[in-house]
Amino acid sequence: MSSRVSRTGFTLVELMVVIAILGLLASVLATSVVSKMKHATHELDKKTLQDLYNHLQMSAAMDQKAKAMMVRGSLAEKRGREFFEGCFKEKLFDTDMLGKMISHAGNDVAPDSHWLDDPNATLPDFSCSWAAPQGNECLILMTRRGSSRRVVLCANSRNWLNFDDEVIVMWSDADTASYITTEECVAWGYDISKEQWLNPAELLGQVKPFDGVWD
Repeated sequence: MSSRVSRTGFTLVELMVVIAILGLLASVLATSVVSKMKHATHELDKKTLQDLYNHLQMSAAMDQKAKAMMVRGSLAEKRGREFFEGCFKEKLFDTDMLGKMISHAGNDVAPDSHWLDDPNATLPDFSCSWAAPQGNECLILMTRRGSSRRVVLCANSRNWLNFDDEVIVMWSDADTASYITTEECVAWGYDISKEQWLNPAELLGQVKPFDGVWD
């Protein structure tokens, strides 16, 4: 009488099938998680830039001292990162605004308040993700509307393509920050080539609608 040998464990083929299924599930899950994280970061950066703009707009509109500093005072000829630095040094921005100086989609590091204690210290380059106007042009820039609208704040060169082909901007006539592409800019009538879009040093401070903002 023949004896039947009971089988235990998995065959190599079965193991490979299980591994393939697990890999597929992990891939689907990872894609979903990455997509949701990207969307969350997308929205967080929009709120960050909008908060900066609102604070800047409110300071310029309601604080005569702040307005004077921008028009003819210590901030008049500062632009880009140095403009933001001056806003903190002159206390137009409170220290709780330091966390809003970086894009959460990039590799910049949020500044702490220690550099503010040293009159000779500066806001580190890697602690500022945004391009900004020159002080004496800021108030005029924020009043542009319709076909004359301009970008008042946007990602700087280092953070320009944190979201692939999209760039985050705050328009002078908008209530919220938004993401735009080179194709949209061309459709709106701006003379911007793909090569320029990929090299923001050729756009910032030079080409509409980015001619009012600087690194």
